[in-house]
Amino acid sequence: MVRSQLMKSTSSIERIKPGVGSWFGQFWSKAPLAGLTLLIAGGVAAAEAGSLSTNSVADLSLEDLINVKVTSVSKKEEKLNDAAAAIFVLSNDDIRRSGATTVADVLRLVPGLQVAAIDSGNWAVSSRGFASQFANKLLVMVDGRTVYSPLFSGVYWDVQQVFLDDVNRIEVIRGPGATIWGANAVNGVINILSKSARDTQGGLIYGGGGDAHLALGGARYGDKIGEDTYYRIYGSYQLNDDFRQANGQSANDSWDLVKGGFRLDRYTRNDGQLTWQGDAYGGSLAGRTGDQNGFNTLGRWTQLISDRSSYEVQAYFDHTYRNDALAEVSLDTADLSWQHTFGLGERNDVIWGLGYRFTDTQLHKANSPAITILDNDIPLHLFSAFIQDELKIIPDQLTFNLGTKIEHNDFTGIEVQPSARLMFKPAENQTVWAAVSRAVRTPSESEGKAIESFATGAPVVGPGGGLYVPTLSGDTTVKSEVLWAYELGYRIQPTHRINVDLATFYNDYSHLISQTPAGFIPGMPAGILEIEEENTLRAESYGGEAVLTVAATDFWRLSASYSLLMMHVQGLPASIANALELNAPTHQATLRSSYDFTRHASLDAQLRYVDNVQSVPAYVTADLRLSYRPTANLELSIVGQNLLADRHPEQASQLGVPTTQVPRGFYGRITWRF
Repeated sequence: MVRSQLMKSTSSIERIKPGVGSWFGQFWSKAPLAGLTLLIAGGVAAAEAGSLSTNSVADLSLEDLINVKVTSVSKKEEKLNDAAAAIFVLSNDDIRRSGATTVADVLRLVPGLQVAAIDSGNWAVSSRGFASQFANKLLVMVDGRTVYSPLFSGVYWDVQQVFLDDVNRIEVIRGPGATIWGANAVNGVINILSKSARDTQGGLIYGGGGDAHLALGGARYGDKIGEDTYYRIYGSYQLNDDFRQANGQSANDSWDLVKGGFRLDRYTRNDGQLTWQGDAYGGSLAGRTGDQNGFNTLGRWTQLISDRSSYEVQAYFDHTYRNDALAEVSLDTADLSWQHTFGLGERNDVIWGLGYRFTDTQLHKANSPAITILDNDIPLHLFSAFIQDELKIIPDQLTFNLGTKIEHNDFTGIEVQPSARLMFKPAENQTVWAAVSRAVRTPSESEGKAIESFATGAPVVGPGGGLYVPTLSGDTTVKSEVLWAYELGYRIQPTHRINVDLATFYNDYSHLISQTPAGFIPGMPAGILEIEEENTLRAESYGGEAVLTVAATDFWRLSASYSLLMMHVQGLPASIANALELNAPTHQATLRSSYDFTRHASLDAQLRYVDNVQSVPAYVTADLRLSYRPTANLELSIVGQNLLADRHPEQASQLGVPTTQVPRGFYGRITWRF
């Protein structure tokens, strides 16, 4: 009902704006402390009469959190505390209590990640530098399916709106993961893992809205088919309002997305699991300048042979279509992979695998006079193999991992990406780890294939006083960008209520791709200034992240994080080198508090500081979420985001459009489980 009204006309948006979110916004602006006090007091008082809820800070101890099983570091289960990498895990409860409505906003909780909203529907997300709208050194996966676009080696974040209530956890590696995951896992890996259908039985319905998030809603239902087969289906919708420009005028960048899907899990009596899942989506882009749609389906078979031996076969197909202000593009991806884990003697565990991926990009038309399509069909083949050996030098105390990934791609041929990792536990409550890794970022289609030419700016005066239009085209001779990363980390739990996680790094980059003037081609009425993709830059960066988590009481958890990033980029053109140094914040700091007044009412707060990024000044902002659970199956929540200013900018667009500003926003949500 709500969705149909919203889709009729833009006047529907105006009808929603004065609703719940605006009411809370006006209330906050008049009496913020009084309003918050009343909300908290009311929630606590009402909670005394309710029944117990299973969602509580006390449900997981710090020991449980640091011993959670992760798979992203070595592609097999291991305790987070034993992982020889800078890994951070967001649990389902972390996601729920954050109050975030998009995956990008959820990732703001991860120390060391740079997350900035460019406008209402576009984000810059990166790890340890090189953040931009087209960040290309971060690998993102959803349930084992890679979601970056080979057109520019980045991620369209407005599409990645998973059903957050069904996410089991999000594993984030800061640093290379190329030995396991391959090219483009250079500065980090984000792995979004959904719950099994067996863990989402029954129904869930949620709905809400406010001023920035005009409307959001979704439903999911799960049940059994026979003795060992489980399924779930879901659907969701969200509509987001315009951001504002610095002058206060609307940026006209509202957007919406409809998404639905299913998952089927079958468990066999011989310790096997078969998973089949799929999603489909459609919606309008930011500013309603175009539309997008797509679908995917994935199948995976996992078979346990023994305690130390198993194999997995996975295949998926993904179709995406995007018609934006630049071009109309569709992309089809077919991927097949196989891996095998086995024990070799008493102290060696080996994992190896093979993979093949085929992608076909179709450039249907250019939507900008600045773009000329030279080749509208770009098929690509990627072959890969990897092997990694885990040697337990001293069982449960000293472990050494050595491995490599070998890939063959259509841009640069064979690429080798080795790594060595060492984990040492001087005591049961302490872990020291170190790693050396080589990772590559293969050229994107727009860099390594002559598929289009792009006018990059206004005409310039050239030889003889004539006008020349700067024009960029792909270059088939461009090489892969290379990173050698050196990492060192330390974790300690001095008491059962305190946990400390430290990670440091030094990154050495070479063959970074830049755009370099190559020559003038006369023409009428204007000539062409050729701009070529060349490997003319190199860089080094260093820094680290520190995370402190404290369980102050059984019902109050505090965490603080700080990240430092220092970068130095050399080479020509100097303007691009300088821009790369400045497009990620040097300092970031976050304070989080999760407090349960009772088992029925809770308050979550977050305070964030982000250093300046190029022309965008530093800012401090805060988020609050108050929830009340009158029964175990019903939750009412109120969320305030970016509360310390009416609005603030976070990152400038690379497309020359005016920088928009993230507004203060409020929304309410009701969630019912049955």
